[in-house]
Parts: sequence; structure tokens; C-alpha cells
Amino acid sequence: MPFTQITSTNISNGSITFAQTAAGAFTLLPTITNVQIADASYNVLDDTAANTSGGFIVVTGTNFGSNSRVIIGSNNATSTTVVNTTTIRAQVPASVAATYPVYVVDNSNGATAIRVNGLTYSSFPAWSTGSTLSNQSANTSFSVNLSATSDSSVTYSNTTALPAGTTLAANGLFSGTVTIGAQTTYSFDIKATDSENQDATQTFSLTVTINIAAGLYAWGRNDLGQLGLNDTVYRSSPVQVGVATNWSQISVSRLGGAAIKTNGTLWTWGFNFYGNLGTSNTVYRSSPVQVGVATNWSLVSMGMYGALAIKTNGTLWTWGGNLRGQLGLNETGNYRSSPTQVGVSTNWSRAIMSPDNGNAMVIAVKTDSTLWTWGYNGTGNLGTNNIGSYKSSPVQVGSGTDWNQIAVDRFNAAATKTNGTLWMWSNNSQGQLGLNDRVSRSSPTQVGVATNWSKISIGEDTHIIAIKTDGTLWAWGRGTGGGLGLNDTVFRSSPTQVGTDTNWNLVSIGNYNTAAIKTNGTLWVWGSSQSGQSGLNSSGIYRSSPVQVGGSANWSLLSARDNLVMAIAT
Repeated sequence: MPFTQITSTNISNGSITFAQTAAGAFTLLPTITNVQIADASYNVLDDTAANTSGGFIVVTGTNFGSNSRVIIGSNNATSTTVVNTTTIRAQVPASVAATYPVYVVDNSNGATAIRVNGLTYSSFPAWSTGSTLSNQSANTSFSVNLSATSDSSVTYSNTTALPAGTTLAANGLFSGTVTIGAQTTYSFDIKATDSENQDATQTFSLTVTINIAAGLYAWGRNDLGQLGLNDTVYRSSPVQVGVATNWSQISVSRLGGAAIKTNGTLWTWGFNFYGNLGTSNTVYRSSPVQVGVATNWSLVSMGMYGALAIKTNGTLWTWGGNLRGQLGLNETGNYRSSPTQVGVSTNWSRAIMSPDNGNAMVIAVKTDSTLWTWGYNGTGNLGTNNIGSYKSSPVQVGSGTDWNQIAVDRFNAAATKTNGTLWMWSNNSQGQLGLNDRVSRSSPTQVGVATNWSKISIGEDTHIIAIKTDGTLWAWGRGTGGGLGLNDTVFRSSPTQVGTDTNWNLVSIGNYNTAAIKTNGTLWVWGSSQSGQSGLNSSGIYRSSPVQVGGSANWSLLSARDNLVMAIAT
């Protein structure tokens, strides 16, 4: 009588089961005693579930035929290797999270073993915290929540040494205080483990910075004492101005500076031929001197030969040279050596004086979001749709009531609206209006169609840097000296993104040089450095892409003009 194949099934329970063929012979059926999760080399792991993307298992039992295959639920294993009669290695396919029976089927005779609830699938932890952590300050306590997602609870542990002074809690809280004397970047591995002992390890990078003391810092050109350091020595790296730590606002020009303290007092220094310093005289100062006794100053802007400031009551005050009527006092030529109120309005919100006396103008916004300009108008600077008609008192630009941020230099002006659009006008010889041409405009013209412009700065030699609400940085205009930060010296007539970073916060432009602060408090510079204004402890070296100044991460405000920069550290 011919052989008849058996089709018997054994549900594993630790016993040995026999089956009889039609010829009367007996054979041992396979049994499954265990299914274990393994790595790609089939080293058994302590995981209690396979990854939903697939993985590897080791099946142990008895009586495995050399021609056996493994089935998970209703899916064949991707590959199966019978090691011997008690061990099978299998690569399992992807599957949704669930628990499935595991079958071992002998293809020679159909004998089948089943392990009910043999294999569970579950998602591996996936890191949601990026591998590069935000910079932290040395000698200062910090904490960072590390997080990975999974379909079960996750715990965290380090598999390499953490920075000295830090700890990692099982819930992912990484915290401590790192005590070092120089900026250091640490690398360490953290493992996220879920309830099925599945794990995902990520290497983290943490830079611990050495923050400079809080205060006002200056560097660059100083032939007239404009750095406020009580001398006329140029500096090529940040040097603290005095010892005060309560500076809140800063503005510089090529000839001097002005700043406000948190107590509302106003201070100035530098060139003073036209009464620029507002100190009721024309005496030059190489260190900060208080302007009057008022304690309600809120904003200051220093031009080349003059300045303006706003008080907390919304009044606007100007002083210094007045060649183009930039003081807004309805006259030209007469300078003022002390602050003089402009009109009687009490709703001024922000204002900027351009950095050039010959082309001096002012752009301002009131609390009702109307836009105002006055002063020089040789290239349509005032945005009033005409050229050459100077204004010695404020004149409204259009009728809009949605103006927001403003910027100005000796050739151009710019403003954003509350809807995030960007508008520019005046000279366009270098494509600095960002309109993809070199046609000048005498009234505000929208730049592109973007509605997420946030902050903008215009350089003295027609290059523009702006920040969008997504933290990206954009540049256009004159590329001399690498001032655009685009790794070349090419001029651009439309906005071009600088790198790919999305954490830019503040920007200010000088003469072919740019300084900017990121949201992590680090300071970056690029462009020319003939007077040391890069702050990188060198002069004459141009950078055409952003370079960090030192390792401090506590910079909060800055102002750049011509060949000098001043910044506040908190």
C-alpha cells in the first residue's frame, strides 16, 4: 500500500505526540516550546515583542523537520533556517501591533505545531527629542525633558557616561549643573526602553557654554571714543563697557552710541560736534554720560550727527544736527544740544534715525499703526510718492493703519505690516528693494507675497537682512565683503535664504558687516572686519557666512553701524 502523508497538528503543551500514517507507521510531531526575539545575528534579546516593521526570532522545540517553515498568524516568515531538530531561526515580516499564533509546518509531511499567542508585535520607541540639545550655560542649573514615543510606557537610561554634574531620571528628565572653565561639547548615548523591553538608543550632543558677565559690550572702530570704553583704542573682540548690568536698549552710529537702562535713564557717548549726545554741550565723551535726569525713556535711536528718543508717555524727542530737517522741528539747519520735543503727539511707538547726516531721515510708527517719515527725500526716501521735497516735520505715509516693524539707512526704508507682509522703497541701484529689479520706488512696494516677515535691518551700503516668523534668515542687495552671509560676494535683487537654520532672532547691519543673535542666545557675525567689528579677535579678515562670536549664549540685544558693534548680555 503506498505511503499516505499525515496532516496532524500538535498544540504545544510540553508533551510528545505521535501520529500514525495510513501504512501504520508512527512519527513524532513537532512541538514549540518557546519563541524568542533576536537581533539580526540571531542573538536572543530580552524583548517580549517584535517590532511592527519586522524582525528576527528564534523558535525552540522538538522534532523540527529539515524542510520546515514558520508562519506568523497567516503570513509566512520572510526567511526560515532550520538549525537542527530543536531550533529554527526566522526573519518575520512587518505586521500591525497585536499578538499572533506561531506555526511550524513540516513541508515534507504537513505535520504542524502551534504556539498560541506565540509572538507579539509592538512599535519600537521613536525619539521625538532631536539629537542636538540646546546650548546650556556652565555653572548654571538646567533641565531638559528627553522624550521618545511608543505604544507602551517608556523609561530612559544612559548607556555611556553623562557630563559630570548631570543625572538622568527614568522619566527622561536630564538635569544638573556642569562646572567647567571653557566651552565644551559633550556626546552621550541615551536608551529609551518600552514595556516590551524594546529599545532605541540615540546619541545626544550638548554644548555647555561659558557665558560672559551681564552688561554692555562693544568692539570695532573707536577713533572718537564711540565704543564707550574711555579711550580711542579699536577692539577686535567684545569688551565690557563699565560695570553696569542694567542696560535694556542700545543704538549706535558710526560716531557714537546711546543706551537706556532699566531704570529709564538715557546715556550717550562719542562724537558731539552738533550736540549729538544731548548733554547741552558739544564736548566729546568716550564713556557713557547721562542725558538729563529723566527716568522715563523707553526707546533711543542714534543717527550720524543726531539722535531721537521716545518716552514712556509716548512723546518723541530729538537733538543734534538738523541739516535735512531730520529733527522734525519744522526747521532746518539749527542744531539742538539737548532733547527737544517733536510736536505734541503722545502716541509714538517706535522710530529710527538714519545713519547719515547728508541723507538723514526718520521713519516712525505711532500706536495706531500709522507710518510717518521726515527729513531727506533725495531718492524718494520718505515714501510719499515724490522725490526731492524734504520734510522738516512728520508727514504720514499713505493712510494705512497696519504698519509694524521699521528699518532705515541712508538710501532706503522698509516696514512690515501686521499681516506679515514686507514693504520697501527709495533707491534700488543694487537690487536692495528685493523686487528682482533695479528700479527705484518713491512709495512703499510689497516685496514678494510672503506673509511671515518679522524683523528687518538695512545696512549703510545697501544690503538687507531679514528674519521670518519661522526663524529663517534672508538676505539681498549688495554682497560686497560677504555681508549677505551667502558664502559669496554676489549681489542679490530678491530675498535669498541664508543657510537652513530656523532659530534666528535678532539682526543688525553695519558697513558690509552683519551681526545676529539666535534664539539660543548665541551671537554670530559675517562680512567685513577692517576695524575688528567681527568680534573674532582679528581685523581685515572677511567672512561670507555666519561665524559664532565666542561661546557665550546670553546675548540678548545688539546694534551695528559702520565698523562697530555693541551688544547687551543678560
